[in-house]
Amino acid sequence: MRTNTIIFSSDEPSVEVLRLSKDGIWANPDVPADEAAKLVLEAIHYNIKVLVQKAVEDEREACAKVCEDSVEYAGDTLAESIRARL
Repeated sequence: MRTNTIIFSSDEPSVEVLRLSKDGIWANPDVPADEAAKLVLEAIHYNIKVLVQKAVEDEREACAKVCEDSVEYAGDTLAESIRARL
């Protein structure tokens, strides 16, 4: 289980900008607040995109599985089976 979330700058070499841990939040005092906020928002945006893509792929696979398991169904019956899936 991950206990820290660390945000790094995209510069080379990368610099730790923010650390979230069970002990609290640490912000690098050498990084301006506006720049740190921008980097944190970019990291959150990226992670949300990854989570949404994973959810879409999982849902697509689950629907395909319903179709595979429901070969005898056709039309509305198959659609009802997919919509009824929890």
